Amino acid sequence: MSDNDRKSRREFLASVFAGIGVLASYSLLAGEGLMFLLPGSGKAKTRKIFAGQIDQFEPGAVRTFYDISGNEILLRRSAEGFQAFDSTCPHLGCKVRWQKEKNRFHCPCHNGVFNPDGIAISGPPGDAGQKLTSIPVEVDEKSGVIYLEVRDAKA
Repeated sequence: MSDNDRKSRREFLASVFAGIGVLASYSLLAGEGLMFLLPGSGKAKTRKIFAGQIDQFEPGAVRTFYDISGNEILLRRSAEGFQAFDSTCPHLGCKVRWQKEKNRFHCPCHNGVFNPDGIAISGPPGDAGQKLTSIPVEVDEKSGVIYLEVRDAKA
């Protein structure tokens, strides 16, 4: 092999590796640029908020809490465990209220009624087959603590 062949092979390999480096750099720059332009495109971040101790809730009781953004959450204890719902009616966005004596959630705007599991059973939400939005609940049986998993407030 002549020196010119070795030199041209070396120059070729140097060009290939330089090209790979430039391509990787531009790819990283393009990815960072997209993240800058579309900051909310990632998964919504959540956090847990303290809702109380298990023994503070009687079966059938519903308590109101607020998430980081001030949205109302209704936490209900049933014989099976705990359920939490966003208090916003899926029909027109009115606030639903728990009616203990009737064992139901009620929306006063159009007389929408939801069963204790948040499923609409009458009124416009029932006709549309809607339900209240569930909020994840975590119960730590060992410590007896209840947490609600809520979305972080938008910056």
